[in-house]
Amino acid sequence: GVVLMGGFGVGTAMLQERIDSITEVTDAPDQSVVDRYTLWAAATGMWREHPWTGVGLKNFPEYRDGHATLALSSGSDIAGAGEEYHRQALLSPHSMYLLVLSEQGLIGLLTLAGGWLALLVCALRRLLRARRRGPGLDCALVAVGLLLWLLTDFVYGDIGGPSTVLTGVALGLTAWWALSRDDLPRTARCDEASERVEEAATR
Repeated sequence: GVVLMGGFGVGTAMLQERIDSITEVTDAPDQSVVDRYTLWAAATGMWREHPWTGVGLKNFPEYRDGHATLALSSGSDIAGAGEEYHRQALLSPHSMYLLVLSEQGLIGLLTLAGGWLALLVCALRRLLRARRRGPGLDCALVAVGLLLWLLTDFVYGDIGGPSTVLTGVALGLTAWWALSRDDLPRTARCDEASERVEEAATR
């Protein structure tokens, strides 16, 4: 009982600390938070002016200053994790959905998000089949979890940097698993998966 109450007390304190930190960011946000909100507002402004097709692929930086307020800084300070201090230009709204919406409009966003949602539906269907049949449940959980994480992460992040290749490979393998036929023998599926892994490793 003492351990349980102690754990509950620690958990409550951590929750309160997190709430306090969120309140502090809301009351007095630092420049990175201001930049993010300003970029989101700029992307929304571009979409309102060009709702169907956007401002064009990779044209967000060109139209950014015309839609951003003076609160936007000239760049983001990058340092740590093995990198020397430098200024990183703000070339995207740091949201995959807003980036696509501003550059490609509703047509581009619905096409991209619709494809991801269709892929998620296929993965969920295979997850349900795997739960009934038994084999493949671990792959199903990993695939569905990865898709859910990506769809959530793209709300406040976009593709760019060293993780782009890893994200593409993970998304491709998940799509291959979700869209592949599940009527093959288990040994055939394992052999095919092993061949694909070996081929990717040799590349």
